[in-house]
Amino acid sequence: MSTVDKMLIKGIRSFDPENKNVVTFFKPLTLIVGPNGAGKTTIIECLKLSCTGELPPNARSGHSFIHDPKVAGETETKGQIKLRFKTAASKDVVCIRSFQLTQKASKMEYKAIESVLQTINPHTGEKVCLSYRCADMDREIPALMGVSKAILENVIFVHQDEANWPLQDPSTLKKKFDDIFSATRYTKALEVIKKLHKEQAQDIKTYKLKLENLQTLKDAAYKLRESISQDQEKTEALKCQMQELERNIQNVDAKIHHTEVTLKDLRKLQEQISTKTAERSTLFKEQQKQYAALAEENEDTDEELKEWKTKFEERIALLESKTSKLEREMNDTETKSSFLKQTINEYIWDISKLQAEAEDHVSLKNERDSMIQKLFVRHNLGSSPSTPFGNEVAMNLTNRIKSRLMDLEKDLEDKKKSNELELKMAWDRYMHANDRWKDIEAQKQAKIEIKSGILKRIEEKENERDSFEIQISDVNLTHIDDREKNMRIEVERKTNQLAEREFESNIRQKQSEIYTIEQKIKAANREKDIMAADSEDRVKLSLKKAELESHKKKHKKIMDEIKEKVKGVLKGRIPPDKDLKKEIAQVLRALGMEFEDLNSKSREAEREVNMLQMKIQEVNNNLSKLHKDMDCEYCSSFDYSFL
Repeated sequence: MSTVDKMLIKGIRSFDPENKNVVTFFKPLTLIVGPNGAGKTTIIECLKLSCTGELPPNARSGHSFIHDPKVAGETETKGQIKLRFKTAASKDVVCIRSFQLTQKASKMEYKAIESVLQTINPHTGEKVCLSYRCADMDREIPALMGVSKAILENVIFVHQDEANWPLQDPSTLKKKFDDIFSATRYTKALEVIKKLHKEQAQDIKTYKLKLENLQTLKDAAYKLRESISQDQEKTEALKCQMQELERNIQNVDAKIHHTEVTLKDLRKLQEQISTKTAERSTLFKEQQKQYAALAEENEDTDEELKEWKTKFEERIALLESKTSKLEREMNDTETKSSFLKQTINEYIWDISKLQAEAEDHVSLKNERDSMIQKLFVRHNLGSSPSTPFGNEVAMNLTNRIKSRLMDLEKDLEDKKKSNELELKMAWDRYMHANDRWKDIEAQKQAKIEIKSGILKRIEEKENERDSFEIQISDVNLTHIDDREKNMRIEVERKTNQLAEREFESNIRQKQSEIYTIEQKIKAANREKDIMAADSEDRVKLSLKKAELESHKKKHKKIMDEIKEKVKGVLKGRIPPDKDLKKEIAQVLRALGMEFEDLNSKSREAEREVNMLQMKIQEVNNNLSKLHKDMDCEYCSSFDYSFL
């Protein structure tokens, strides 16, 4: 435990600056008793100042804390506080703080001269003195005592004017308790953690959005691949159907050829029948004529007539069998023609569907061409060829637009960098000009103070001169003239001595040295602020590193999850992380090219279907002709059988 042993006070408030006043603190309790104004509160204030470096609340920036120079009858007084205490490790330490109060022409100036810690080297037994700046001293002593500065200031050495701080407003009370229990750094750390958590949540949201975008792109790629595979299957099925239709058409052509041959034969038979019927009619007429011309009837027997009748019936039966055979063939052709009509209707439905898809594709191509023309006009990329664009022309135009976009992004980055450099240079110039303005303002203020002091001194001298003139009027002038001559000689001699000593050059040199030292102090303060800011930056950097590691782990986990899918997309190959986006873009471009190829193949299939439709129409025309011929043949055969 740390204890206070002795304290020496000199030149503080009512304590004389020429005498050393030593106060010994006894264990376990020391009582300080005395009348008002004896210095009881001053002892507590000295203890607080030596331990924490904080002036008491009624010290007026130290002017009323140091012994007044006017009371001592001097231009400056010096004060000193020596405190001997044991540290938490039972090591004797002496803290020395020295102060100075100077009476200027118009005001008093307070300044802390030095701060020293004296310890004893345990190996040699010699005293070791360590000089510190006030800020370092204020941190060092509470660390040696093992007690925080807030406890020393607000609990142990609390001033009687500030002893009622537990009754103050809640915000001040909270600040005091935070300082006592060292909760400020934890609240700052919590604020930093909350800020980082908020930034991390924002980053997670952006990464989730990116992940959703990538997921949609991946789903679109899978859908595109599935549609491509379905289109390939449909094209294969259409090819198979087309081959089957070609085979059916060949069979129908063969059957049509066969029916044409049979029709030719039937037409020959009909011609023969018509010639035979004409011959028969002529023969029948000739027979009637001959029968009329006969003198008597034919004497043929019934058996011969029956034989002729049987022969004639056999002839009729043969002709009827031929007509029934032709009717059966006609029915078969009708059933086949109905089946072919049904297949033709199905092909027409498929053709209409393909035409609708082709129209959608053409509308998409037109939208793409109009968008490319708008981009060319908006960004002045030159003249674009007339629409519609071919696939190669569209790829070239999109590549030109992408290159233009990359150039614009590069120009934007260059402009950003140049603007940042210009802003940094302007800020440096502003800071330099601000420092110069502050220095000039300080010099101006100092000169104004010097000028005011000089004016006051001139007024005082004028008043003295007036008083001297009044006195001179009563004094002997001859004696004064002799004295004036002697004074002039003495003034010339003093001025010569001053010129030889070169005080003004020394003053200017010292002022320049003071200015350089002040600049160094400002630079050191800036370095201190930078180091204090760097500590927060280090905390943020460590948190950012931890965040980066967590993101790397999440990225690795995601890559492990989609590894098989990436292998399936990239044909069993997994590129590095930096090339993954490029590889997926290449695969998407390849899929787009495959889609274009399939579109071209679908257009070729449409053309083939149109050709097949034309062939089917020709077949329908031939079938209609065949039906007409069959109807004519059927009518003629019916007339023949009737006859």
